[in-house]
Amino acid sequence: MMLPVFLLFADGLMAENIITSGTTLRVTAGTTMVSSNSLTIQNGGALNNAGTVILAGNLNNLNAAVTNLGTGTINMAGTAAQQINGQNIIQNLTINNAAGVNLNANNSVNGVLTITNGRLTLGANNLFLGTAATIAGTPSASAMVVATAAGQMRKSFSAAGSFSFPVGDNTGTAEYAPVTVSFTGGSYGAGNYVGVNLLNSAYPGATGSYINRYWNITQNGITGFTSNATFKYMQADVVGTENLIYCLRITPTSVVYFSATNTATDLLTANGITEFGSFTGVQQLTGKTLNLTALLESLYDGGGTMRKAQNATGDQFSGNTADQVNIELHSSASYANKIYTISNVNLSTTGTSAITIPGIHSNSYYVTVRHRNSIETTTAAPVSFAGATINYNFDGPVKAYGGNLLLMSDGWYTIYGGDVNQDGSVDTGDMTPVDNDAADYAAGYLPTDANGDGIVDTADITIVDNNGAAYVTSAIP
Repeated sequence: MMLPVFLLFADGLMAENIITSGTTLRVTAGTTMVSSNSLTIQNGGALNNAGTVILAGNLNNLNAAVTNLGTGTINMAGTAAQQINGQNIIQNLTINNAAGVNLNANNSVNGVLTITNGRLTLGANNLFLGTAATIAGTPSASAMVVATAAGQMRKSFSAAGSFSFPVGDNTGTAEYAPVTVSFTGGSYGAGNYVGVNLLNSAYPGATGSYINRYWNITQNGITGFTSNATFKYMQADVVGTENLIYCLRITPTSVVYFSATNTATDLLTANGITEFGSFTGVQQLTGKTLNLTALLESLYDGGGTMRKAQNATGDQFSGNTADQVNIELHSSASYANKIYTISNVNLSTTGTSAITIPGIHSNSYYVTVRHRNSIETTTAAPVSFAGATINYNFDGPVKAYGGNLLLMSDGWYTIYGGDVNQDGSVDTGDMTPVDNDAADYAAGYLPTDANGDGIVDTADITIVDNNGAAYVTSAIP
């Protein structure tokens, strides 16, 4: 049975504002449909737009699934704030409303995003631009994409190239702070994207001279890449002395300083990027020293000392290094927010390590120790990094979150071992690979070697069995 179809042939024709279930409204090429109110696409209804749809009200797509609205243009041209509701794939989208447009679900634009007038606010939703998508209009503080919440403006790439994200904030005074990302190499998988959002505030911990703004850049599906990026800031963002400020990438794994800010153009520049994260401008600050002490059950040798981890032929590490751990700094407000990671930290036979922490990290943080086959262990409370030297010793239950340390027979405390698969608990998921490797007489520097002697055998099974029977799990804030 044929579904009813609306056909519009002349410019300026008015159409019904509701597309009912089972109905397809077609707007033919060269035709303009004007809706003086909201246009609602009911569940089961469809819009096939090959021309131009001008809306003075909201676009309401009530279909649960992502809906392609055709190859034409949707023009949001109201005088009061407008809403784009539902998950839509739009070929061309025009923002021409001084009162602004709000995106209330994830949407895609595959052709041209024209920002003539007004701000498109993303909120918690993502605006995805396809590989062929472009920006038209003259973006500015009054005509831009506001991406200051969880939502991102995302762009897909088919090859190396450059794209300027016309983003800014509307916090107090609206400010246009675009980001340009230029790829010089890499592989671009299906569904890839680079996502950008920003905040008009100092990155937590920034001191000295800095930019009161930071940008978050993520990517998905792009491998082996190198890129360059520029970030536009306002003079009002500068705190302290501008010419002391450098572009800085703070997260996710390491702090990297790039070029000094260009005070003539108010641009931060980062060249040779191989990993994205959070970028801002900060004066180069002297690093801090974290002196951390922790003993591992897996290598404990009595008297507050540890054996050296072994491989199939002898010591895995030279000197007095017993083994290596990863150290993480987590936000005191939200443990799930990992601020900084230091990988492959040498832990001495007395459990000591000295780590240099970039000076930008001057707040209080939970400190977590991760080891290849031990339970992740976190400080009992946030540790202040305000000073130049920070000392912390996991030497008793009051020092670990949840008291999560093992008392040894000689009165020393260690980090529980046996979490071979690193899932936060010691159980059959750890016993199975240890048992399998023991049956195969496996040797080497292996996660299944729970006691670190270079051989997988009953000594490793004993550690896993004992801690599994005690229901040992991680304890985190």
